[in-house]
Amino acid sequence: MNQNKRLFEEDYIKPRGLSEASEQPIINVMERFFSSLGVPTDFNEEEIIKVWQELTGDLINKLTKRIYVYDKVLFVYVNAPTLRSELMMIRTSLCEKINSHFGKTVLKSIEIK
Repeated sequence: MNQNKRLFEEDYIKPRGLSEASEQPIINVMERFFSSLGVPTDFNEEEIIKVWQELTGDLINKLTKRIYVYDKVLFVYVNAPTLRSELMMIRTSLCEKINSHFGKTVLKSIEIK
């Protein structure tokens, strides 16, 4: 039994060489992890939000309570009802501009709440 335990430990606890222990950016590690689980990693939520903020400007950003991406949909929560109405009317064109910025479809739609 000790021999089986020892084989098991040797399989999983191996000394690392310098090339194996090299540091990697966390984004690379996370992309490999999510890709191994079958989760798509073809967009970066932070970059999408940054482009949204550049397109809409400071005033809208100040009136935004919450913003996030889920399942290729950008959810934007705003404080002012009139702003909500205005953004609802132009959300399709904003979505197209964000997609064209990335050169591919990173968003299916934008939901204003």
